[in-house]
Amino acid sequence: MTKSHSDKKIAVLGAGAVGSFYGGMLLKSGFDVTLIARGEHLKALQSKGLRVESYKYGNFDLRVKADSKFTGVYDVIIVSTKSEDTAHACENIGNHLDKDGFVVSLQNGVDNIKTISRFLPAEKIIPSRIYVGLSVTAPGVVKHSAEGIIGFGAAEKTDKSYVDTFEKMLSETEIDYKVEEDILQVQWKKLLWNLAFNPLSALLESPCGKLSHDAEISDLMHKIVEEGVRAARYRGVDVPEEYALSVPDRVKGLENFKTSMFQDIEKGKNPEIDGIILPVITTLNEHGQEAPYCETIYKSLKFKYGKKFIYTPKLTVDMIVENDRGEILLIERKNPPYGWALPGGFVDYGEKVENAAVRELLEETGISVSTNKINLLGVYSDPSRDPRGHTASVVYYVKANAQAEAADDAKEAAFFEKSNIPENIAFDHKKILDDYFGKLSVRREM
Repeated sequence: MTKSHSDKKIAVLGAGAVGSFYGGMLLKSGFDVTLIARGEHLKALQSKGLRVESYKYGNFDLRVKADSKFTGVYDVIIVSTKSEDTAHACENIGNHLDKDGFVVSLQNGVDNIKTISRFLPAEKIIPSRIYVGLSVTAPGVVKHSAEGIIGFGAAEKTDKSYVDTFEKMLSETEIDYKVEEDILQVQWKKLLWNLAFNPLSALLESPCGKLSHDAEISDLMHKIVEEGVRAARYRGVDVPEEYALSVPDRVKGLENFKTSMFQDIEKGKNPEIDGIILPVITTLNEHGQEAPYCETIYKSLKFKYGKKFIYTPKLTVDMIVENDRGEILLIERKNPPYGWALPGGFVDYGEKVENAAVRELLEETGISVSTNKINLLGVYSDPSRDPRGHTASVVYYVKANAQAEAADDAKEAAFFEKSNIPENIAFDHKKILDDYFGKLSVRREM
């Protein structure tokens, strides 16, 4: 007897951000889903369940089945591992797929179908592409910040039965999807976006918008994409010129998004380098062509992240300035995250933190103080204190009665009474001020 779509058993292999989100959406629609995950994320899924925080679907919590490996036979297996992990993860996939079942590859890159087909007939594998902003913000918690549509289709246009089945399954969910007539071209178009943004975001540790809006980096992305277009042609795929030219500008809704490579390095993981860049380099090399831009980025990433991984929080400073009237100096930020904040910024390499605090105060407000006049309040290092990434701030305080003039990153600078501090305080600066006022009152009572 043929199973109804909602009765189908689904396993998501490699349930990180992508796998957990789409597995969760299928589970939310009534499908029987098992998430195959690892590490702290797996422990959280098993003990607390999955929490999805979506800009589009709202926040919801799900009790999920989660394991470290396959434990049964499934009608559909969704593979969402990193490209370099595909072969190892799929070694036993044939033993756990129903004879009428199929596999969906929800992965970056264009060579995953070739890898999976070492273990299964190629006609059982559905290639796809996804444009989506997803991140695991804490074990068991996935944030959905942008896009989300799945494009999929048959690699061989003669056999669409599994594609039709998958389409009917998705029609019973809230997931946005599109059946693509030429999925290989669509995959290469997605690869070009990844090629432009992922490696540079990891190397330069920058979100997408900042890369796109910088003229020199945008020009570099165009050159990288051009190499990708040439490689695609050798693979028999023609990418429209207008699309290729538009790639560096495709950041709508992703201005502050950190790519998967950038997210990996922040978590101390090696980024997915090979699956994104190597198809271009190897394809061009096989045809006697060079890929100088891709090769330069690839070698730089390998040198920085390919062997011993070292990545630490950024070191910052903040300064509390109080005048004789007991008012506190704040600046209104020009750049995200917006709001009022203490004067401060990043410590330069080779610079003492106390010198950085004095320098940032001068650059942002025009107020000059000497390092021997400032006092240490404490160090603030909560990984969530700065939405742009993990920072640790050394906070100083000082008495000063100078006039403040906004400059550099400050749109405005003003002194505020303790009882009239603005509500929209950025970062963890409200906590810092509360600690300062508490320390001050204890000191005055002594």
